[in-house]
Amino acid sequence: MNMDVEEIIRQRPYLKDPLRIYERVTEFIAAVRKFSLGVTVASPDHKAYAPVFIDPVFERFSTIFELPEGSLSPLKQAMELGDIDFTRLPYGEVPAFSLPYPEEDLAMLLFLVSRPYFLALGEAARRDGKFRERGKCPVCEARPSLASEDADSRRQAYCSFCGAAGDCRAAVCPICLNNEAARMHVISVEGENSFRIHACDACSSYVKIVQAGRLSGMTPDVADLMSLPLDVIAQKRKYARRSPNPIGMIRML
Repeated sequence: MNMDVEEIIRQRPYLKDPLRIYERVTEFIAAVRKFSLGVTVASPDHKAYAPVFIDPVFERFSTIFELPEGSLSPLKQAMELGDIDFTRLPYGEVPAFSLPYPEEDLAMLLFLVSRPYFLALGEAARRDGKFRERGKCPVCEARPSLASEDADSRRQAYCSFCGAAGDCRAAVCPICLNNEAARMHVISVEGENSFRIHACDACSSYVKIVQAGRLSGMTPDVADLMSLPLDVIAQKRKYARRSPNPIGMIRML
């Protein structure tokens, strides 16, 4: 994290709670990424963590997030049985069988637990792909929810799962590739000069756009959390976010 969390909280105290959660997320990611997960792009050996990593991953998760280990036991057992497929999460899919969690809580939990897996997948890819052809991450096929734009209107989309970045066109919807100008809207917010919303009526989706220069002082994850009020504004207008933010939230209302 390039920008000091305490400084962000001082400037935007309403972000204190999500940023404190994000500190735990980054601690968990750092702890798990010390393992050699063995994730590859072309042919992953496992659709989730290999059996040898399941116990230590869940131990670190429960410790860092201060959760009773028993509360994670059903998910851990499902993973041990090979019933969890992380690669389906970018499509918005959660396990079809019953787990004792509300669906939205399960989606958030799976996103947070799987984040080190996806980041390892993104690193294994070792390439910048292009979101422009299909509106999906070139590594894990997640839909983008954040993009940057430079002074020449060149855009980069960012994947909230694996961290991949790739070109996307400014004149089309980054999600459905709609190019009808009448069905796309830019929503600016007073006091947020570095951020704006790109909304599309064709797919009822939105992507937040951050000025590229602003990213010189923060990561895309932090930019996503700093612009959380824009999610609220877009969702009040009935536009949907298509991938989680760095703490696993999709719906803000």
